[in-house]
Order: sequence, then structure tokens, then C-alpha cells
Amino acid sequence: MDGKKARIKEEYELSADTYDSRYSKIQSEKFLATLEGIDLRDKIADIGCGTGLLADFLKKKIFGCDISFEMLKKAKARGLMVVQADLDHIPFKSSAFQTVVSFTALQNLPDVSGALKEIKRVSKSDSTIIITYLKKFDFSNQIRKEFDVLEIRDLGEDEGFVLKII
Repeated sequence: MDGKKARIKEEYELSADTYDSRYSKIQSEKFLATLEGIDLRDKIADIGCGTGLLADFLKKKIFGCDISFEMLKKAKARGLMVVQADLDHIPFKSSAFQTVVSFTALQNLPDVSGALKEIKRVSKSDSTIIITYLKKFDFSNQIRKEFDVLEIRDLGEDEGFVLKII
């Protein structure tokens, strides 16, 4: 495992028990601002799902993947169907999902392009794709290489993209 991935995995393993109490409010605000007016069709994948806060917010069945086993235990307890995975090697079938979301995960990766290609691969051709990341990292050029940008949403310290497959 890449050094950056190993560090990130360890950080999330150690913070799994306190993550929700620290971040649930800000994540809910981000979900609301990002997803407002967007129809999320089933089958939904949450790439970098963490503890599964999105499932509580949406009240929908979600498939999640994350690098942290401890975070996934929390997500599974929320009802997500989960799998432990690197985001640049997503273990779902190609064209499996109508909606693919990834909230504030890209900046944790050494290979953003690989993760974007994987998100594209698991998305159906008419999927809705939502990606957010911290603004201090600018992945807009990589995103534009893989997707049509329908909308960009200002989310405070995050940037949110509503996308379709090119």
C-alpha cells in the first residue's frame, strides 16, 4: 500500500469512534447544499463512505466502499452494504450504479485520476455523479477530463461537482 494511503487509513481507523460526533453536522450541511434539487436514483454508491452518514441523511439503501475497516463497521451498522477498498480500485461491477457520490475523499488519494476513472467505470452511462473535495486541492482539470460538468456548487471549504459521463 502506498505511504499516503497507509497514513490516511490509519488516521481514519483511529478516528472512527469519534468521527460522527465531530463531523455529522458539517457533513449533513454539505449533503444538503450539494444534493439540493438533484434526483438520486437507486442504485447508489458512496465512494469513500466513511461511517455512512449519507445513508442516515438520505434514508435510502446505499452501497459503500472505504479504505478504513473501522469506519466501515460503523457504516454497516447504519445499513450500508459495504466493502473495504482503495478508491482507485473499486470492487464493483462496471456500469453498476445509477448514482455515484464521493464526498471529500479525493484529497486523500495519491492517484486522483485513477479514482475518477473507477468512479466513471462503475457508473451507468446516464448516471448522476456527485464529487466534492476540499477547495485547497484543485482537481477540476482531472474531473473535466473524465466527465461533463453540469454544475459546480460552492460548499464553503469544499467544491461540489454535479457530473455526467462524457
